[in-house]
Amino acid sequence: MQGFQLQTWQSFLLVFVFLAVALGLRFWLVKAAWGFHPGGARGYLQDLVLETVISYAPMLLIIFGVKIYIDVNPQYAQSPMVFASIAIAIVSMMLARRIPPVKAASERMMKARNDRWEALKQ
Repeated sequence: MQGFQLQTWQSFLLVFVFLAVALGLRFWLVKAAWGFHPGGARGYLQDLVLETVISYAPMLLIIFGVKIYIDVNPQYAQSPMVFASIAIAIVSMMLARRIPPVKAASERMMKARNDRWEALKQ
């Protein structure tokens, strides 16, 4: 019996849908903090999209690049290169979060959430 395997475009679409849902949920769940963000709801959404796209883009490029490479060269499917690329993708995601504009966006969102929490306590 052969296992279920998605085509590359199906995998990409599935990941895109999951990221869009996660982004929407993250945005909606912090609705109370929008008013505490310097840019309001729109600014919060821009920061959220910036943080998510810049953080996940290198990881997705590496993983889908390796998937396409393996689709073309199936003999390398069990290669250590596959596992190393996953590690590199995770490290690249962590490093991307340290880029100054991404870090600033993350700090603005965190400050809005903290300010909202402090306002609730008073």
